Amino acid sequence: MNDNAADFDTTMPQGPFTSYADVLAHLDNLGLFHMELDLARIKRVLEELELTRPEYPVVQVVGTNGKGSTATFMASIATGAGFSTGLFISPHFITPRERVLVDGEMLPEEDWLVLANDIMAAGGEVLTYFEFLTVLAALAFADYEVDLAVFEAGLGGTYDATTAIAADTVVFTPVALDHQQILGDTVEKIAADKAGAIRSNVPVVSARQTDAVLEILKNASNTAGSPFTVAAGPDSLPEEARPVLNGVHQLHNAALAVAALQTVMDEKALPRPTLIPWSDVVTLGIADAWIAGRMQHIAPAPDHPALILDGGHNLHGLRALQAALAAENIRPAAIIFGAMKDKNLEGIPDLLSALTDGPVLLPALTQNSRAATPQELAVRLGGAPDGPTETIPCASVREALDKAAAYAAENPVLICGSLYLLADFFTLHPEYLRP
Repeated sequence: MNDNAADFDTTMPQGPFTSYADVLAHLDNLGLFHMELDLARIKRVLEELELTRPEYPVVQVVGTNGKGSTATFMASIATGAGFSTGLFISPHFITPRERVLVDGEMLPEEDWLVLANDIMAAGGEVLTYFEFLTVLAALAFADYEVDLAVFEAGLGGTYDATTAIAADTVVFTPVALDHQQILGDTVEKIAADKAGAIRSNVPVVSARQTDAVLEILKNASNTAGSPFTVAAGPDSLPEEARPVLNGVHQLHNAALAVAALQTVMDEKALPRPTLIPWSDVVTLGIADAWIAGRMQHIAPAPDHPALILDGGHNLHGLRALQAALAAENIRPAAIIFGAMKDKNLEGIPDLLSALTDGPVLLPALTQNSRAATPQELAVRLGGAPDGPTETIPCASVREALDKAAAYAAENPVLICGSLYLLADFFTLHPEYLRP
């Protein structure tokens, strides 16, 4: 199993970028949310870099909710098993470097500079933001000679950039309504798009799904001649397994990760550790897994009350959050909420009202232009005086935290609704990106 770092020559940058700042500027110019539903561009660049079929085994994680956590559990367990492991996840909170990890660590800025120039030399100027980062991750994992790589899909499956890379196992987390304007206006249409990630004769491992979604995934797997398995639930985990990540849904994500990892290890004949029982590897890997903003408890500080941060941004995710809060007997004193302009908020006002007796504070978000304004959200959530809950527009996350402190006593304040809302918080408090 590999433990060597990549040997990059960073003495003289070869290409259009002369610094990491140049790479960031290029990404900014591409536009974070610009998409083109076509894999031809990224396939050409991958072929030029000989990465269409990487030498390392690849697991692709597709779905609506729980992709980041499932991918993180998988990578953590694999690293604990002694494999050098690459992990590609999204979005990031402060720096794009958060998206590409080797053995849980970000790569140096100098490595990003070399990788980005190599991509441009292979025709990478045609790539979108997400495509560029997908290729960068694939190239980094090759240069670092990882034993295994886990790629979290971004949006959908059929035309997701990660689908351009050959996979050895495809994993499906729960599929639910989200991004309807792109993927389709029903769960069935969304599931059909995500099922486009299924490859011929490549094992598929799925979380428990609704009957309609399960039928679509099974049919697509049968058509592709791909073995299909529904992962067992948390009862399949070692009795001692305890995630740092809170919420019963994380136990389901961990169980899915274990099933997927075992599948790819069998598929590629990767050796299991011999000096420590597999159950201990799983237990320790689950305990070591960390991803910020997933039912994350933060103690009170001079400039903020006790907080819970969660990336739940659609009805399915927020219901999982509701169940996790109920299991811990937590009723937030107030909620700080943010969402994108195109987000379908059906059912969310009533759910927010059920979560708290306090107000819903709506800060302006600075991270992107797609965010709904506080005033737009207040109207869409049906705030006071006629709606189900009081809404308070705020100029910033900083102002929302200040206002929320007036409501917090023994109960924490919940921050949820958009990962870009969490990004604004972590920009204020980067120290909370680590456990």
